[in-house]
Amino acid sequence: MRIAAIACVMIALGASARADDVTNRHLLAGVRAFKAHDYETALVELRVVQRSPEAPSDLAFYLGPTLVKLGRDREAIDVFVTSKAPADALADFFLGEAYYHAKLYRKARGVFAQLRTRGLGPALDEAAARYVAAVDNAYEMTSGDALIDAYLALAREAAGDAVFAAEAWDEARLVDALATKKDPARTDDIGWQLARAYAAAGDAAHARPLLEAIAQAGGAHAADAASMLASLPP
Repeated sequence: MRIAAIACVMIALGASARADDVTNRHLLAGVRAFKAHDYETALVELRVVQRSPEAPSDLAFYLGPTLVKLGRDREAIDVFVTSKAPADALADFFLGEAYYHAKLYRKARGVFAQLRTRGLGPALDEAAARYVAAVDNAYEMTSGDALIDAYLALAREAAGDAVFAAEAWDEARLVDALATKKDPARTDDIGWQLARAYAAAGDAAHARPLLEAIAQAGGAHAADAASMLASLPP
């Protein structure tokens, strides 16, 4: 990753005027620490910004990469996927790396493949291509059922972190879709668990269409899905 290039962009963005000078000062201190590869200090400064009511909407662009650099990939994923900021190629590249480090390989592949359609420039495009190839090579050598079971276990283990659990259930869904031998009961259960995880994470936009489909299908989870659907915020 070209840290200097990212940090320059971050400095430029962080230098814009903020309503709260104290928040702005901490933001700039965090960006400068990131540029100096002092990621622990950067995290301390950016956490101060995160707690401020004046936190910028694009904070994920600064905080997410810092967490990735510190190897705190689950936290980074939480920051990225809950961000309300517009999509940004550099931030998405770090999200792809966080997915990859957290072993959510299909989600990582999706991010990197999509980024390659957006004109990343030669260095980042080459790096994205390597990630895509690494995922494809790994899947050629792995048993489908064993892989799905591993992601089901990961999703259940992550239940205490609603956002990451939803990402893990979504990974299980993506892997299950690749299975050559289909298990409808397993597929239905993954969809139900994914919908529940999205609802628990407060992500009604993703939960609603899944719950609607489950309720309309009339299967084992239809009544529960209808009840949960009624409880979602508008």
